[in-house]
Amino acid sequence: MRSLTSLIAMLIAASVAVSIPAEAAKRKALRSWKPAPVLKDCTRLNGRYGYYGNPWCTPAEQRAWDRATSQR
Repeated sequence: MRSLTSLIAMLIAASVAVSIPAEAAKRKALRSWKPAPVLKDCTRLNGRYGYYGNPWCTPAEQRAWDRATSQR
């Protein structure tokens, strides 16, 4: 009777050990998927006395916008 109980306990432990990594992999796959970031409109502005740039964009956002518009 004791061996049967220990056998059942080992089977339960093995099934739990197998299911945990599978569920963790599913969660990691869902967490790693991210939609593409929305590109901010950083159209360069020209004023009355020449180029003013775009005061609402950082230099990194401006470079990303310029790269995207040059590829179009």
